[in-house]
Amino acid sequence: MRILLLNDRLYPDFIGGVEKRNHDLALALARRGHEVTLAGFGRGPAGPSEAAPAIAVHSLGPLGRLYSPSGKRSTPQAFRFAWRVFSLDLAAFDVVEASNIPYIHLMPLALRCRLQRRPLVVTWYEFWGQYWSKYLRPSVAPVYRLAEWATAQLGAAVVATSRLTAERLAARRIGAAEVPVVACGIPVPALRAATAEVAAAPGTIVYAGRLIREKRLDLLLDAVAALPPRLAVRLVIFGEGPEREALVGRIAALGLGERVELRGHVPEAAEVWRTVRAAAVAVQPSSREGFGIFPLEAMALGVPVVYADSIDSAVVELVRDGIDGLHVPAQQGALTAALARLLSDGPLRSALGRAAARRAEEYDLERLAGRMEALLRAAAEGRLDRFEVLGVPGP
Repeated sequence: MRILLLNDRLYPDFIGGVEKRNHDLALALARRGHEVTLAGFGRGPAGPSEAAPAIAVHSLGPLGRLYSPSGKRSTPQAFRFAWRVFSLDLAAFDVVEASNIPYIHLMPLALRCRLQRRPLVVTWYEFWGQYWSKYLRPSVAPVYRLAEWATAQLGAAVVATSRLTAERLAARRIGAAEVPVVACGIPVPALRAATAEVAAAPGTIVYAGRLIREKRLDLLLDAVAALPPRLAVRLVIFGEGPEREALVGRIAALGLGERVELRGHVPEAAEVWRTVRAAAVAVQPSSREGFGIFPLEAMALGVPVVYADSIDSAVVELVRDGIDGLHVPAQQGALTAALARLLSDGPLRSALGRAAARRAEEYDLERLAGRMEALLRAAAEGRLDRFEVLGVPGP
């Protein structure tokens, strides 16, 4: 098949969950013999490799600004992306797959796909619904909620990356049955091979992701500041975002300057993997998480995950409380207690890490790429009515 994977940004220019998922999925599909094109803002991967000679990159231009000065997703950037959709030669593909975010691009894309008789598969990472009222001013939230509902009706097929999103999406789609779920996969053997010689760094806690308010990194910093000095903790944070300046100020105010390292954007995922493999604990305090690539990568490397409670987070589908990691209330005291417990209890940390590594193998990229391949093939061949709803690993 000739497959187009479309997202507003390309890896590694921007290292986020969706960008990394598209890059890894493209590699896996190319290894299966398909011609895959990645499209989005940025330069994308350096070029075809021996492992995936069929991957091509279509840049829609320079990255641009993802966030507004207020720290919200940039609406002008979303319209810029929608406009650039018109530059794509969709006739060159058998099937088009696009991420649902930032929504508005799906309208011209769906129209062009229909006119050129190319099936469009939309992958949904989150469905916000009423959450828009928390994210935006009450006066504008209904407009965005309506736009999300409208775009949920588009595409020859939709697929969600978590049960949380699938259930919310199915409830909003007109006449829709159950929404298929294909989780994001990670290259488990590659992660382990790249970190095989890494030495442990006791007392290290690690986070990787965007530096935005919803990630609740202020909560993480407060929790780390309250840990007893005897634990000699070091916190490493990977990522960039509009909250960086505020976090630098908070680090200084809490007296954590020598205990926290802000690594920023790194060009290669392997650098993150090596730090995660050496760490004692990985933390995901986010209040909103459509899937959780970073926690899953930590699990694959045998590192237990501590994550904070939220009705808008799908991390609970990945990390089983008391088995692969610890699920805590979104409170400083609870997070501090969980971190202290794992840092102090080596046998517990090891047991959770071993279980986490086994759990992560259920999300191996090659296994889940086969599920996505089946859905894309069904769309390309016009037999979606006979496509079986896919399952994901159970709780």
